[in-house]
Amino acid sequence: MSSSPSPLRIAVVGGGIAGLAAAVGILKRKKEGANVDLQVYETASRFGEIGAGVSLGPNAQVTLELLGVGKEMESIAGWAVGAEKDLWFDIYAGDKAHEGQHGGMVTGHQAGTGAVHRADLLDLLIRQIPPDICRFRHRLVSYTPHPSGSRSGVTLTFEDPDIADVEADVLIASDGINSKVRRRIYERKGLEVAKQQAVYSEWVAWRGMIDVARYQEAMKGRRKSVMLLGKGKHILTFPVRRAKTINIVGFVADPERKKLGTHTSNWSEFRPKEEMLEDFADMDDASLALLKEIEKPSIWGIFRAPVLERAVDERVVLIGDAAHAMTPHQGSGAGQAIEDALFISAFLTSDGVLNASKGDRAEKIQSAIELFEEIRHPRSSKVQSTSDEAGQLYEYNGAEKDDVRRITSNLQQRTKWIWEFDVEGELKKALERLNGA
Repeated sequence: MSSSPSPLRIAVVGGGIAGLAAAVGILKRKKEGANVDLQVYETASRFGEIGAGVSLGPNAQVTLELLGVGKEMESIAGWAVGAEKDLWFDIYAGDKAHEGQHGGMVTGHQAGTGAVHRADLLDLLIRQIPPDICRFRHRLVSYTPHPSGSRSGVTLTFEDPDIADVEADVLIASDGINSKVRRRIYERKGLEVAKQQAVYSEWVAWRGMIDVARYQEAMKGRRKSVMLLGKGKHILTFPVRRAKTINIVGFVADPERKKLGTHTSNWSEFRPKEEMLEDFADMDDASLALLKEIEKPSIWGIFRAPVLERAVDERVVLIGDAAHAMTPHQGSGAGQAIEDALFISAFLTSDGVLNASKGDRAEKIQSAIELFEEIRHPRSSKVQSTSDEAGQLYEYNGAEKDDVRRITSNLQQRTKWIWEFDVEGELKKALERLNGA
């Protein structure tokens, strides 16, 4: 008599949005009967995110629904309402040279756009995950796959010598922009390691949050989601926390790397308000009035990953920033991470993988992660590339130059392919391929 398959051992490394969303997807399938054993490993002593607002387009909202947390989002989101229901950004020139020019609104196509505070989104995901499957202070430094044989799987090795190696059937790596797993993939595959390293995007972002009343006083009746364009800089605002708080981000191009200093990776720190205002000195009065409302601004160095040659290895797959860390200029980084989470959790808990015989399971797992790379990598890589293009567009460096109406028209079309992605339909087709339907 043949025994039933053993649980599929899935290790998620990295407890940010991508990793925890993948864990939520796997646990949802486990509640539905999937035979899996999930463990989540995090470097820090607890889960935590830095940053403020996260933009969520229609594609991300649909994906969260499919992961089973759509209703919970209502309690934390800054969804636009009424006349602003479908608004992404209302586009204005924000510099003195083009003061008063209004390009119009960029809308959310199939559904309204929205945003959440990054910490609120992470907390929502954390609440779905049992504490007993979480392992903190586990800094992964390497992995060793065992494609076949009696030890078939992957061994995880951690920095602390007192932490024993961990065996899993598959590793989902969501260990961020400076991913150790990504570097290890390049080393194992004989690829040039330098080509996977994160690089300075030559932008910094000034950030702050203010309440709605202060925003309305400064912006005098403008909508809550506004983009203010300028030469070599731009400012955007959007509501979070049930639209009671406004997130403000002001980007400054830094091609001469004067802001970078000695930093070699993402950094953030509080800096004097006077420095921020000096960076935006050529912006108009409304833009400066808005920035002056930020009581304690912080500056953030923005790094991005290159488009990768490979995002999988034997029994190992990269997701989120580990796979495609990008500049935030299309508001799609979190959305791509959440899409990754849905697809990889669905693939690994599919009937084709879980019901495979012991002898066939290794091959099925590998087929699943390679299909993930085939489907997800081109889309997320394109979002990476076009995000940089969008940042140039906002700062009059595109073909449209400083024509605010043409810039707005470009943006309306530019976002369409990201937002109108048929998440549910594409997932269904992929699962049919994976399960041999």
